[in-house]
Amino acid sequence: MNLFQIVPEDFFKPLTSKYKTTYIDCLRLIYNTYKTELSFGVDKEIIIAKLEHYFDSEAAAEMVFDEDDHEVARDSRAKANAIIRRLKDSGWIEYELANDFKVKVNLFDYAATMIESFNKIIRNEELEYQSLVSQIHATLLNQDGYAKPYEYIIKRVIENTEELMVGLKKLNTNIKKHIDAITNEKSAGEIVQDFFVYHKDIGSKAYHRIKTSDNISHFRSSIVESLYGILNDENIFKRAVQGYMEIEQVSDQAEAQDLLRNRILSIISAFRNYDDIISEIDYKHTKYIGSAVARAKFLLTNTNNAEGKISKILAYLADEFNADDTVNLNDELNDTLLDIFNIFPQAFIDSDSLYVVPISKKISLPEVLGDNHGISEEERALRKLAMQERSKNRFSRKNINTYVEALLKDNKVILASTLPLESKRDLIRVIFISLYGRDKKSIYKALPLDEMIAVNNFRFRDFIIERYE
Repeated sequence: MNLFQIVPEDFFKPLTSKYKTTYIDCLRLIYNTYKTELSFGVDKEIIIAKLEHYFDSEAAAEMVFDEDDHEVARDSRAKANAIIRRLKDSGWIEYELANDFKVKVNLFDYAATMIESFNKIIRNEELEYQSLVSQIHATLLNQDGYAKPYEYIIKRVIENTEELMVGLKKLNTNIKKHIDAITNEKSAGEIVQDFFVYHKDIGSKAYHRIKTSDNISHFRSSIVESLYGILNDENIFKRAVQGYMEIEQVSDQAEAQDLLRNRILSIISAFRNYDDIISEIDYKHTKYIGSAVARAKFLLTNTNNAEGKISKILAYLADEFNADDTVNLNDELNDTLLDIFNIFPQAFIDSDSLYVVPISKKISLPEVLGDNHGISEEERALRKLAMQERSKNRFSRKNINTYVEALLKDNKVILASTLPLESKRDLIRVIFISLYGRDKKSIYKALPLDEMIAVNNFRFRDFIIERYE
C-alpha cells in the first residue's frame, strides 16, 4: 500500500513551511496532552489553552501565513487557532462533536505514530541492548507461551530481534558520523570537544555497555538452541504455522510454513552474525579514537622538530590554496613553493651497513647434487654476458662517475642543460647526477642554480657539474 493512500496529500505541508519548528513543538505539545486521556481526543479549548501558553513563552513576533491571503496572527490565541486550523486541513487532527456539544480535537493514529517518532529522534534515547536480549531469552523459555507459539513467542522474538539489530546499526552509523565529522575542516579545539561528546554519548555509554554488561553473548547460544527447537518440534511448529496464517492473513499452508521457517532462520542468522557487527563497531571505534587523537595532535604541533616544520609547511600551503579558489594542485605554482621540495640523499640499511647478519647455528649436511643439476658452459657464458650488460646500464655511483668523468675529460665545469635529453632515461641519468653530486664520495660536485630550463619538454632547475680538485 502506498503511504499517501493512508495519509493526506498535504500531510507534510506544515513541516515544510517557514514555521516548521513551531509546528513540531505544537504537535509534540498536543501529543503530550493526550497522555492522561483515554483516547487521542481532548476538548478543543484545552488544546487552545496549551498552545496559548506556549506562544506566551515565545517571542511576541507576529505570524504571517502566506497560504491564506497573508493571514496575520498577532496575539497568542490567534496563533493557536491558526495552527490548529492548519493541522486540521493537513490531516493531522480532526474535530468531533461530543454529547455535551463540546468540540473535541482527535489525533489520527498515523499522526500519533509520526509524533512518537519525532520524540524518539529528539530525545535520542539509548537502546538497552541487554533488556531486549533478556526479553527474547525469557520469552523463549516461557513454556506457557507455547500453547500459541507464534502469537505469544515467535512474533515477539521477531520484533525484539529487529529492534536489537536496528539499535546496533544505529550505533555503527553514529560512530561513522563522528569519523566523518573529524575529516571536515575543524580546529583542534573543535576536534577535542567533539571527542569528549563522542566519549560521553558513545564511548563510555553505548559502546562500553555493549562490550560489558549488555553483551548478548550471555544468552545467544540458548536463544539459538530454543529457535532450532521450535523448528525441529513438529507439534510446536504446526501450531505456530496455524497462528501465523491467522495473524498474518496467509491462506496457503505451504506458503505459511516457508515464510515462518524463513523468519525463524533469519533470527538465527542475525544472532550468528552478531560478531561481525560488533567487529565492525570495534574497528570504527578504534579508527575514530586514533583519527581524532592524531588529527588534534597534528594541529597542535608547534615545535621546531621535523614534524612541527612539516605541519607548518602544510598549513601554509593549505592557506595559499584556500586563498584563491581558482588555484588547484595542477596549476603552475610560485617558484618559492617549489623550493620547499628537492632531491636529497637518504641513508638506508643495506648489505654494506654496520648491521651484522646473524648466523644460524643449525648445522646440517648438504644434499648431494645429481649430474642433471646446473647449466651448460655455453648457457653460463650467455647469462654472464647478460648480467654484465645490465650492470653497465645501471645508474650506480660507479657508472655515473664513469659517465661524468668522460664528460669532464677536457673541461672542469659543464652545465646539466648541455647534457643529452632525448628520452626519459636521459632525464633519470641527470637526476642521479644531481643526487650523487651532493655526496663527497663522487669525483664531482653538483651546484644548483636558480634558473629553470626546459629541454625537449623536460623541465628542471639547472645545475653546475664541477670536478673535485
